[in-house]
Amino acid sequence: MKDVLTVRCPDCGSELTVDVATGAVLEHKPVAPRARTVDLDHSQELLRRQEEERDRRFQSSVEAQKQRDDILGKKFEQSLRRVRDNPNTPRPLRDVDLD
Repeated sequence: MKDVLTVRCPDCGSELTVDVATGAVLEHKPVAPRARTVDLDHSQELLRRQEEERDRRFQSSVEAQKQRDDILGKKFEQSLRRVRDNPNTPRPLRDVDLD
Protein backbone atom coordinates (compact mmCIF):
# COMPACT_ATOMS: atom_id res chain seq x y z
CA MET A 1 0.00 0.00 0.00
CA LYS A 2 1.20 3.51 -0.81
CA ASP A 3 2.10 6.03 1.85
CA VAL A 4 0.82 8.95 -0.24
CA LEU A 5 -2.11 9.42 -2.57
CA THR A 6 -2.36 11.81 -5.48
CA VAL A 7 -5.89 13.13 -5.99
CA ARG A 8 -7.42 15.67 -8.34
CA CYS A 9 -9.77 18.21 -6.75
CA PRO A 10 -13.23 17.95 -8.34
CA ASP A 11 -13.93 21.63 -7.69
CA CYS A 12 -10.86 23.46 -8.98
CA GLY A 13 -8.96 20.65 -10.75
CA SER A 14 -5.76 21.09 -8.75
CA GLU A 15 -3.60 18.11 -7.83
CA LEU A 16 -3.31 17.21 -4.15
CA THR A 17 -0.78 14.87 -2.59
CA VAL A 18 -2.25 13.43 0.62
CA ASP A 19 -0.56 11.37 3.35
CA VAL A 20 -2.62 8.18 3.78
CA ALA A 21 -1.84 7.68 7.46
CA THR A 22 -2.62 11.21 8.71
CA GLY A 23 -4.88 12.53 5.96
CA ALA A 24 -2.80 15.72 5.75
CA VAL A 25 -2.24 17.44 2.43
CA LEU A 26 1.47 17.30 1.68
CA GLU A 27 1.51 19.12 -1.62
CA HIS A 28 -0.87 21.25 -3.64
CA LYS A 29 -0.30 21.90 -7.34
CA PRO A 30 -2.78 24.46 -8.66
CA VAL A 31 -3.97 24.28 -12.23
CA ALA A 32 -2.82 27.01 -14.59
CA PRO A 33 -5.64 29.52 -15.03
CA ARG A 34 -7.41 29.36 -18.35
CA ALA A 35 -7.05 32.34 -20.61
CA ARG A 36 -10.32 34.19 -20.86
CA THR A 37 -11.45 35.06 -24.31
CA VAL A 38 -13.19 38.33 -24.91
CA ASP A 39 -16.45 38.04 -26.77
CA LEU A 40 -17.03 41.48 -28.26
CA ASP A 41 -20.52 40.65 -29.49
CA HIS A 42 -21.58 39.59 -25.99
CA SER A 43 -19.96 42.68 -24.46
CA GLN A 44 -21.70 44.93 -26.99
CA GLU A 45 -25.03 43.30 -26.18
CA LEU A 46 -24.46 43.84 -22.43
CA LEU A 47 -23.65 47.51 -23.01
CA ARG A 48 -26.76 47.94 -25.14
CA ARG A 49 -28.94 46.37 -22.44
CA GLN A 50 -27.38 48.59 -19.78
CA GLU A 51 -28.05 51.67 -21.91
CA GLU A 52 -31.69 50.64 -22.42
CA GLU A 53 -32.11 50.05 -18.69
CA ARG A 54 -30.54 53.43 -17.91
CA ASP A 55 -32.85 55.18 -20.39
CA ARG A 56 -35.90 53.33 -19.03
CA ARG A 57 -35.08 54.33 -15.45
CA PHE A 58 -34.51 57.95 -16.49
CA GLN A 59 -37.87 58.12 -18.28
CA SER A 60 -39.50 56.55 -15.26
CA SER A 61 -38.01 59.20 -12.96
CA VAL A 62 -39.12 61.99 -15.32
CA GLU A 63 -42.69 60.66 -15.30
CA ALA A 64 -42.61 60.33 -11.50
CA GLN A 65 -41.44 63.94 -11.20
CA LYS A 66 -44.28 65.14 -13.47
CA GLN A 67 -46.82 63.22 -11.42
CA ARG A 68 -45.29 64.56 -8.21
CA ASP A 69 -45.76 68.14 -9.42
CA ASP A 70 -49.41 67.41 -10.30
CA ILE A 71 -50.07 65.78 -6.93
CA LEU A 72 -48.47 68.63 -4.99
CA GLY A 73 -50.47 71.17 -7.03
CA LYS A 74 -53.72 69.33 -6.25
CA LYS A 75 -52.87 69.15 -2.54
CA PHE A 76 -52.10 72.86 -2.48
CA GLU A 77 -55.37 73.72 -4.21
CA GLN A 78 -57.29 71.51 -1.80
CA SER A 79 -55.64 73.13 1.23
CA LEU A 80 -56.26 76.61 -0.17
CA ARG A 81 -59.92 75.77 -0.79
CA ARG A 82 -60.27 74.39 2.75
CA VAL A 83 -58.81 77.61 4.23
CA ARG A 84 -61.10 79.76 2.08
CA ASP A 85 -64.17 77.77 3.20
CA ASN A 86 -63.31 78.06 6.93
CA PRO A 87 -61.41 81.32 7.39
CA ASN A 88 -62.18 81.78 11.12
CA THR A 89 -60.79 78.59 12.55
CA PRO A 90 -58.92 79.29 15.79
CA ARG A 91 -55.25 78.63 15.94
CA PRO A 92 -54.23 75.60 17.96
CA LEU A 93 -52.89 76.37 21.41
CA ARG A 94 -49.21 75.93 21.99
CA ASP A 95 -47.50 75.29 25.32
CA VAL A 96 -46.05 78.82 25.22
CA ASP A 97 -49.53 80.33 24.89
CA LEU A 98 -50.63 78.77 28.20
CA ASP A 99 -48.01 80.61 30.33
